[in-house]
Amino acid sequence: MGSCLQQLHPYPQPLSLPPSNPTTRWDACYRRRRHRHFLRCVGVSSATLQEQLLVPSDQRTSHKTDPRGLLDVMPEGSGADLFGGMPRTSGNGASERAQPGEARRSGGGGEKSASSAIVALAHASRHAEVIDLFCRMHKDGVPVSKFVLPSVLKACPRLQDSRMLRAVHVLVIKCALCHHVIVGTALVGAYVDFGLMDDAWKAFDEIEEANMVSWSVIIGGYVRYCRWGEAWDAFSAMRRAGVLPTDSVLVMAIQACGALLCLDRGKQLHALAVALGFVRNTTVWNCLIDMYGKCGDMDSCTVVFETMIDRDQVSWNTIISSYVRLGLCEEALDIVLEMQQSGFTVDRFTLGSGVAACAHLADIDSGRAFHGYLIRRALDTDAIRGSALVDMYGKCGLMQLARLVFDRMDERNYVAWDALLSGYVEDGQVDLVLDILRRMESANIKPNQHTFVNLLKLCGNRRFAEYGRQIHAHAIKVIHEMNVVLETELIDMYAKCGCIEVARLLFLRMNERNLISWNALLSGYVGDGQPVASINIYRQMELACIRPDQYTLAGLLSLCRYQGLLSYGRQIHAHLIKIGSETNVVLQTLLVHMYVRCRQWRDAENVCTMIQERNLYVHDAFSKVYGYGYYM
Repeated sequence: MGSCLQQLHPYPQPLSLPPSNPTTRWDACYRRRRHRHFLRCVGVSSATLQEQLLVPSDQRTSHKTDPRGLLDVMPEGSGADLFGGMPRTSGNGASERAQPGEARRSGGGGEKSASSAIVALAHASRHAEVIDLFCRMHKDGVPVSKFVLPSVLKACPRLQDSRMLRAVHVLVIKCALCHHVIVGTALVGAYVDFGLMDDAWKAFDEIEEANMVSWSVIIGGYVRYCRWGEAWDAFSAMRRAGVLPTDSVLVMAIQACGALLCLDRGKQLHALAVALGFVRNTTVWNCLIDMYGKCGDMDSCTVVFETMIDRDQVSWNTIISSYVRLGLCEEALDIVLEMQQSGFTVDRFTLGSGVAACAHLADIDSGRAFHGYLIRRALDTDAIRGSALVDMYGKCGLMQLARLVFDRMDERNYVAWDALLSGYVEDGQVDLVLDILRRMESANIKPNQHTFVNLLKLCGNRRFAEYGRQIHAHAIKVIHEMNVVLETELIDMYAKCGCIEVARLLFLRMNERNLISWNALLSGYVGDGQPVASINIYRQMELACIRPDQYTLAGLLSLCRYQGLLSYGRQIHAHLIKIGSETNVVLQTLLVHMYVRCRQWRDAENVCTMIQERNLYVHDAFSKVYGYGYYM
């Protein structure tokens, strides 16, 4: 009975010791059972086990093993003794450390357990332990697995360890895994997280068959760091490779078109979105509204909004901000009312756009209404909304209210300081402007080029020439390289202060000159009463292929008017007729004054008969020709 019960033990119960006589038939049966028991516990055949066990370095033969074949192995088995430094329990219950090289003797099962541990640690965001365990595996000779590397690569940017990332990259290259799509995509993502976009593109270029995820990572990286041109180039390369974009990739491409102001490309993406069936995708349609608004095509922007199947809060906020950006502030306020009638609530983004529209219109009544709405919802001290309120009150000339809102703000960023400073500049309060600038720097808010442009607007006459020089010196100290806007403002300031030679030297030192820069220098010479130099600048503009606008021609006509240069005035008049600008009321008024100054009454009357618009300046010109009793 005992022997029968012993034979009925369920597997895998431990087997009893064999009898002392090994020649019996029962002995042979026992050995076969023991052999089957061992194979079932290990889980692999003896041949597979021999192939998948890692041979120690001191016992390796001279033949070379293909690393790609080794890395593709994902063995079965338990491998409980993989971690060389982790405690294990012996037969008598005592804890002891595994010896060096234990992982190598544990076989393929240990590799699978270590891989699973690394993936689990990565999912738990225990990135330091991921790196530590990976280093121990590599030190113990455990082969690098393509299933482990994505978790390790993800941990490097989380720990801000760029040296480890480059070390893992070297290991990827040695194992010939840089062509693998999953490992390559993880490597690209790690470089993107560090902002190393050039290295990210090189890693991406090594992937043999990039999929949609790979393209999404590299395009998203370019968009993340505002490298819009390269983002569009990557998207174009993806399309040439025959990969269809997902909605998220299409959104990034539309954002790139909006930033680059490429309306034609944006329209192509609009057609592609329709062709791919994204008509009901609200996110894509919202990005199209924003793109058309940035490109200045308000008609297409409105059409996209009106044809949307599903509108959300973002859709309304986007169309409102687009109207405000293009200066259509009355329409923006109308859409705010329409949004409320459609059942949507006014959120903080709507309020910010509404306050900006009121600031542009100098609509103090609507601005106060928005301010009250913000106070009721405790949003008036917010940095974004508070800055918009300061800007609105400053543009309306109510600097006391602007200062009150500014002082109530919880946090004052650069935009808030700049809005307050711009308000005082518009109000002409020089002492308060300089005081705000000092307080701004004391609060560790560094002035930028836009700040200095605002400050220079105060120094437009000889009385504040010394202030202008001080601001110029401070700008040289703070700003590494001035842009064309600031340099043009400096030229205009020095020209208006009578320092025309300084203005000319600044103009000659400019790396980039635009039409406004030429006009600033020309106006300076006109104001200084130098007709020959003014005409020479105009001729240099033509040689530089800079087409003059109405401000250029108005400056030349003012010169001819005050200097009595009839010959030059007639040439400018002929040029106006040639370019079709003879109906511009400002230029017509200046022509009348010029002909009156030169006592060419008939020419002055001929110009007067062509003037269609009537305003105060036209009335003054008519009075010079027909007398003060003339009724227009």
